[in-house]
Amino acid sequence: MYNNHKVYIGIIFSIFFILSFLINIKITESAMQNFITFLSIVFGFYMTSLSVLYNSKYIKNMYQEIDPKKPTQRKITTLIQYFKHSAYLTVFTIFLLMITSLIVNIDNNILIINPIFQSFLISIVFSNFIFIILLFKVFINSLIKEAKYE
Repeated sequence: MYNNHKVYIGIIFSIFFILSFLINIKITESAMQNFITFLSIVFGFYMTSLSVLYNSKYIKNMYQEIDPKKPTQRKITTLIQYFKHSAYLTVFTIFLLMITSLIVNIDNNILIINPIFQSFLISIVFSNFIFIILLFKVFINSLIKEAKYE
């Protein structure tokens, strides 16, 4: 992954952690279910993207090109790193949300969670958005380049 993208993810994580802690945002039971559903759909998007890119000319060209930002690796290696990190983060987040929803108490539809852990959960959910945006850009670029090869 590129360092600037790691910084973006860190910034988004920190901003949402601080804001959710200061504002004291409470996660409801329905919000927890919505997070899990949303991230499951996102994970499906990642897998579908991989299958669409699998046999494309775009991927073959990425294999042949050296990544200008990381001259020690090919562009395909960089793309694989992004897909791996995004998939792992999404699966980890879904797992964490499911375990949390199973073990916490609920009072008037609000989950009773430690405020720091609750801020962590909110931050990690919103950190997934950076990966969604980055991989969506890659997918759009691949569609454009694939059309040029025809």
